[in-house]
Amino acid sequence: MSGARNPAAFGPRGTFAMVAAGFVSFIILLAWIGTGMPAGNDGGAHGLGKGIAGYAALAAMLSADDHRVEFNRVPRQIGGRELRILTPLADADAKEIAAQIHSRRMAMGPTILVLPKWVTMPLQTDPRVPQSAPGKAWSHLFGPPRAPTGWTTILDRQFPHWNGFLDRVGVHLGHPKGPAAQGWRTADGAFGPLPDDHVVLSGGGFDDDDHPLVPLVRSGDGRILAGYFADGGAYPTLDAMAGIAPTGDNTTTQPLVIVFEPDLLDNRGLADKATGLLARRLVLAAAGNDQRRIVFDVSLAGLGTSRNLLTLAFMPPFLAATICLLLAMAGSIWRGFARFGPAHAGSPADRVGRIALVEGGAALLLRARRHHLIAQPYAEAARERLIVALGLPRRRPAGETDAAIERIQRAVAPDTVPFGEAAARLGAARGPGAIATHAAELHTIEAALAHINRTSGTS
Repeated sequence: MSGARNPAAFGPRGTFAMVAAGFVSFIILLAWIGTGMPAGNDGGAHGLGKGIAGYAALAAMLSADDHRVEFNRVPRQIGGRELRILTPLADADAKEIAAQIHSRRMAMGPTILVLPKWVTMPLQTDPRVPQSAPGKAWSHLFGPPRAPTGWTTILDRQFPHWNGFLDRVGVHLGHPKGPAAQGWRTADGAFGPLPDDHVVLSGGGFDDDDHPLVPLVRSGDGRILAGYFADGGAYPTLDAMAGIAPTGDNTTTQPLVIVFEPDLLDNRGLADKATGLLARRLVLAAAGNDQRRIVFDVSLAGLGTSRNLLTLAFMPPFLAATICLLLAMAGSIWRGFARFGPAHAGSPADRVGRIALVEGGAALLLRARRHHLIAQPYAEAARERLIVALGLPRRRPAGETDAAIERIQRAVAPDTVPFGEAAARLGAARGPGAIATHAAELHTIEAALAHINRTSGTS
């Protein structure tokens, strides 16, 4: 079967340009999806923060020690058997914290909860450079060098406001003019300094099931700086660090370690070598000295975002769909290069077939004597076409629409039969001749109004 050639089809160069433009746009889209996350180093108290209250130093130390360190941004993502370090904001959702920790303690994985203490703000100038460096004229012209991204300074202290979460655990925050804590101590005699020996966050008490908090790290004057709950779980590494006999033998329950004093783990505290070694020991004890993944949750610290779509596309079960998409794209590219040039238009036989189909359907209606069934649908179809052609409002009663059409008729085609009357006649008609006559009236109205609308639209 042959047909007329279509000279408007794309040639090889047009096909190549289309494919190249689509491929470049797709790469740009993937790059935008993959880099659409907010910046992590915003100075906050979380695993990506390099400010004075952040935990980026702890993450870097653990990563350098050949531990697999990851960061979670997905809100309400509970995780699995990994060790998860939660660093919520002081005004974080207490119900969300409780839900995550409860799920993880029930046979998921160990959790370290670090309480917030410091209120910080970004540094504007680099504190390592004097404000007026002698002999450097540029510092007088352009000002002192700006501080590195994410660096912060302390403004104030704060309590966590988590009402409804571990309400039986008491928290105490030392006053700047209060008694000194005398550093930190462990049961086996390890000790070290605290960056601020007066403003110390400590606590103690019981969880919601009346399990006591076992101290892991105390201050020199006896305050609990970090501890875990003796809830019947088998935690040999934590028991050994606390210097006590085993507190339980349940291997399904997972430990919850609470670090009241964040300076034991944050960047400020890890400036001291002894405190850095304590932080490493505390994390590994919570992990059970297993080679678990260590995941810093930053969603509770204000960096929560949806999962990266680019990464998600290459993870099961979406990997199969991504492979199919890539194969389809490759096939489309191959097809675009293998078949180009003018295409062939359809054969006139297609139009003949459509005419024959319409005539056959009409003959079937007449033979079955069901021609009266098409009268009302034809009137409604004519009304809908006029609504579109004349720009009338939709979803109005038929009477209101007919009245609007008739007003336009009186203005532009006064010699035609009113539309509502013609539609009523067609709906009441029963014989083939009457149906054809009244349908012709509607067709005349529609042609007249549509012609007027096209004329006004192009003038």
